[in-house]
Amino acid sequence: DDPSGTKEAFWAAACKAGGFDAAVAGELDAAVRPTLRTSFPETLELLRKAKAAGVVLGMVSNHVSFWFEECARSSGLHDLIAPELLIVSSEVGCSKPGARIFEVFLDRLAQKHPGLGANDCAFVDDKEENIAAAVALGFRGVLYDARKA
Repeated sequence: DDPSGTKEAFWAAACKAGGFDAAVAGELDAAVRPTLRTSFPETLELLRKAKAAGVVLGMVSNHVSFWFEECARSSGLHDLIAPELLIVSSEVGCSKPGARIFEVFLDRLAQKHPGLGANDCAFVDDKEENIAAAVALGFRGVLYDARKA
């Protein structure tokens, strides 16, 4: 959740923790990045239809920004969701299931769409604890795992 974290700092710490020579960080990163391009076409199509129908879309993601950007670019998320409503844990210094990351989302939602609040939002996630945290703040919760659908 360190908003100042860089890919280089991540790999330096990962190599140190794993007992790897830091010289292999580039190879490790190259091996991981293609796995980040997995997307769920049905989910993306649902988001496209929702946006076309006028639904305001947002996302709260526990991710590191340098890898999230890889995912977002390959799936076209930037075409679907306003940047202010794409909340990435490493950029805001907090994560799900903590309440703060949802509060950051709600603050940005209120700035971009005055009058909308948690009770206007459905929060979809594959982890029950994240759903419970969002529901506690007034969101409607939907437990859904695209990998199992």
